[in-house]
Amino acid sequence: MTKIKNILKLEDEIKIIEAIGEMIWEKKEETDDFSALTDGEKVFVYVDIFEGAMGEGGFSFFFTSEAGDFVEDIIIAYKEIKAFTTAELISKAWSLFPAKTYSTDVEIRRNFIKKADETLIGAWEDLDEQFFSEEGEDIVSLIVDYIKANETEFGA
Repeated sequence: MTKIKNILKLEDEIKIIEAIGEMIWEKKEETDDFSALTDGEKVFVYVDIFEGAMGEGGFSFFFTSEAGDFVEDIIIAYKEIKAFTTAELISKAWSLFPAKTYSTDVEIRRNFIKKADETLIGAWEDLDEQFFSEEGEDIVSLIVDYIKANETEFGA
């Protein structure tokens, strides 16, 4: 039996995610980027990156950290796991940057955000509230369902 099949037998979804995450991050360590990962594993990683950044400090932290470098991939990843509401929230937060001012260079974003007025930060805080609300999507279940539906993409 493959490692992924054993992991998916776990009853606790958090334990499934932790085990899959450990397996993927070990695989990722083989390279400086995500090139060793399958598309399914990249989806998992992008969701993990975003969730971690949000836990650290919401959209403001996300956009001022390297996590914000992957905003487009993260939106796609949320759509892949069928978390359309979250994908839309991220898109709204991203759209608050004026046209053509968004950069995948974290230093450029930090400088822009430092100069931005309070309405940008306030709008992100409103979106943070939506993200963390009780009515939010069950990302844990959605990512576990995604892994189960794309089992061959994990541990390959």
